[in-house]
Amino acid sequence: MDLKTNKRFKAICRVLIFGIGILMLPINSPAESNRFKNFSFDDCDPFQARARIMDLNGKTAQLVAAEQTIYVVNWSLGDQRLTTELTDADGDPMDFGSLQRGQWILVKGFKHIDGGVVASLVQRIDPPDRQKPVVRKISKESRRYKRIKQRLGARNH
Repeated sequence: MDLKTNKRFKAICRVLIFGIGILMLPINSPAESNRFKNFSFDDCDPFQARARIMDLNGKTAQLVAAEQTIYVVNWSLGDQRLTTELTDADGDPMDFGSLQRGQWILVKGFKHIDGGVVASLVQRIDPPDRQKPVVRKISKESRRYKRIKQRLGARNH
């Protein structure tokens, strides 16, 4: 090997090692348990909401929906394990990275007294059907109909 080939080989190896190192970093790591020190279900209320995702943070596995910070967790609590189940609309498992701002989700979990919701389930759902506005017909005998008719008649003259 000559000197130029040896330098190229070393440079290519460095780039490959650096690239593999970046790929091995966790992209979407679940929220750490240090957020809620001494977490206890006694300090929580049940929580359930259907809402649109307002904000996402992939580094801390948090999202904002229903005006609450939702924590996606993978904790060991003594002999028990608390893991957030992430599913799509069909109930199939999915990755936190596939959630996007503006999507509708169903969140079930525990609202902590310190704020925030520790999620046990985050499921992507279809947006709710928009309800059509109620249109009321004004009967010809009503006072409102007569008043509108008088105003229109006065403008036409």
